[in-house]
This record gives sequence, C-alpha cells and structure tokens, in this order.
Amino acid sequence: MIISKSKAEKFSTEISNENSTILSDVTKDKGGSGKYLRPHELLCAGFASCLNITTRMILEQKNIEYENVHVEVDLDRNHTDTTNFLYNIDIIANIDEKTKEQIIELAVNCPVRKTLSKKIEFKVI
Repeated sequence: MIISKSKAEKFSTEISNENSTILSDVTKDKGGSGKYLRPHELLCAGFASCLNITTRMILEQKNIEYENVHVEVDLDRNHTDTTNFLYNIDIIANIDEKTKEQIIELAVNCPVRKTLSKKIEFKVI
C-alpha cells in the first residue's frame, strides 16, 4: 500500500510504502515548489522502472552481459480519448540490433504495462 502525507511545503507530499520514501508536488505555476516529481511523472516512473527491470531480467535470463539499460518515458495527455505513454529502451551491451529489438519486444509487455492496459476502476478502501 502507498501512503501519501502532506508536508509543510505548499502542495508537497511524502509518499511511502513504509520501506522507501519519495517526495512529490506540483510545478511552480500551480503553486508548488517544482522540486519534486509531479503526480503524472510518478505514473511514468512506475512504467519506466518496470521496463528497466523487465529488460534486465530478460538479459540475465538469456545470459547476456550488459553495461546498462536506459529507459525514457513521457506522457502525452493532449488527446481527448487516449493517454499515450511514449517510451524508449536503450540497451548498452555488446549485442547486435536484432537481439536488442527482440529483447525490447519482450520487455514492453512488462507487468506495469499490462496493468495500465486493463480497464481501470476507482474504489474507496
């Protein structure tokens, strides 16, 4: 479970899973400090981290050595009926492009993408 608690700084919130803590707020033009991750960036962060972890798991399962996996995710909310997650996965490894493409094809079906692709409902707990 994720817990969000208000901080003294205007619109800042401490977000915790009881093991780790991060801070979030809104941009300066909306009255926040703009120093921390915005809520929509947290959505991107969840997807980006899952893509990164899944890619690395696939590389390790295939016994492929890699130097780094770099993932970028952005959110396009400019459409009335859709939200588009824009992403790029860069695998820094001594492997050919075809192998990279195959690994990325598998990785994009990470658990967070599967969750975000389902119908979403909101219920009070």
